[in-house]
Amino acid sequence: MISLLVLSFVSFSCTKDEGMSKASLILKTGTTYTQNGAYIPVGGPIKIGVLASGAGAPLTYIRIDRISGNDTLTQVDRGIFVESEGLDADYSFSKDSAAVETWRIVVMNADRDTAVRTLVVFRGTGTAYSPINYFENIILSFQNDHTNGHFLDVNSGLVFDETTVTGHESEIDVLTYFYFTSGLPSPTFTCPGYTAAVGYYPQINNWPIKNATLYDYKSSDNNLISASQFDAAENDSLLVTAYKPDKVSGNCKYGYTGKVIPFKTQQGKYGLIKVVHADEKEDGIIEIAVKIQK
Repeated sequence: MISLLVLSFVSFSCTKDEGMSKASLILKTGTTYTQNGAYIPVGGPIKIGVLASGAGAPLTYIRIDRISGNDTLTQVDRGIFVESEGLDADYSFSKDSAAVETWRIVVMNADRDTAVRTLVVFRGTGTAYSPINYFENIILSFQNDHTNGHFLDVNSGLVFDETTVTGHESEIDVLTYFYFTSGLPSPTFTCPGYTAAVGYYPQINNWPIKNATLYDYKSSDNNLISASQFDAAENDSLLVTAYKPDKVSGNCKYGYTGKVIPFKTQQGKYGLIKVVHADEKEDGIIEIAVKIQK
C-alpha cells in the first residue's frame, strides 16, 4: 500500500514539473532596433524591442537596467499583466557618456519564472543630440476650474477640455490637479495612466488609451534643474541628462512656481516642464512652458 502511495506521489510530481511554465524573451532585430555591439554617439538613440511570453502564465514584471562598470541604473521597473497574447513593446533611451554599457532586460511571469537577455553598446564618436520643440504660455486648469482645458498633448502643445478631448485621448500625456498632501498645498502633475487621475477626471475611465508619463520627482523636489538652465536649452542634451529614472512616478507633487520637472512620455521622448505660475487652490490654473524632443 505504501509503495503504491509513493509511486502515485512520484508520478504526480513529475507530471507537475513537466507542465511548469517558463517565461521566454526575445529582443527584436532590424534597422529600427539597437543591436548587440552597436556603436552609438553620446545622445544618440537606443531602442530596445521586447517580445516576451509567460508560456502558460501571465507576465507580471519587466525591468531594464543600464550597467556601466560597477554602476547599475534601473531604467524601467514596472509591474505588468499580460496574458496569452504576450508582450510586444518598444523602449527608447539615449546613449550616455560611458565607453561601454550593458543593457539587461528581465521579464517574469506569475509563476516567478524569469527570462533574461543582454546587449552591449559602445560609445561612438561625436555627439548626436537632437532638436526640440518649445511651447510657451500653456495654461491648464485644475479640477474645479473650467475656463481652460485640463489635458495636454506635450508633442503639439495643445490643451483640450472635457469636450474637445474626444478623439484625442491617445495624444494626452499631462494632466493637472490641486490638493493638500502632508499638510502642504500641492499643484500636481499626473497622467492618464496614473490610477489616482480618474478620481479628479472620471471620464478617463472610458478612454481607450491611457498614456503613462513618468516624472522625475527627485530632480523637481531638490531643484536640480534651474529655470535659467531650462531657458538656455537649445537641443535635447539637457532633457536627456536631466531625467534620472531611479526616482520617477506617474504623479509629481509640489509643482510650485519656478520648478523645473524632467519627464519621459510613454513613447520614450524626454522633456522638461517649467512652472511659470501655479495657483494654490482647486479652482485655479497653472501656467507652464514645455521643451520636448522632436
